[in-house]
Amino acid sequence: MELEDLARSSSAGSGATDPSSLARRLEDIINAYYRGSRPPYSKIAAEIHESTGRTFSATYLWELATGRKHNVTREHLRVLAEHFGVTPDYFTDEEVSDRVRRQMEFAVALGNNKVRKLAFRADGLSEAGLDALLALVNAMSGESGGGEARPASAEQDS
Repeated sequence: MELEDLARSSSAGSGATDPSSLARRLEDIINAYYRGSRPPYSKIAAEIHESTGRTFSATYLWELATGRKHNVTREHLRVLAEHFGVTPDYFTDEEVSDRVRRQMEFAVALGNNKVRKLAFRADGLSEAGLDALLALVNAMSGESGGGEARPASAEQDS
């Protein structure tokens, strides 16, 4: 299936996504994920295999990331999304990719790969889910919250 077909079937319907957008989004997420110590595509492909169990050719990954390859299957997007901790819509929907890009910038500033993965995975949780996750993190960090997690805006002010 062509990338344009995937963009048209995207749930947000924000218009067609051209192959250069896929390349830019893939490069953005690779750069954010590896924070300046980016390995070769062969190592990234090996890590994708390790984390997802799916084989992903280093050459194909390079072709997608450089815009030389213009078709991608839903399965390839799903595998990339699973490895990098985003939804497949990140690659096809401008609104989703913009939101994730802002989150990546914040997560990169945090500097910890596990924190970045947690932040990426938390995206899309319900308010109740986010509250539960925050309560769990607070409990594990030894914070006593008096039974209720502080709102995120209060957390940022601390």
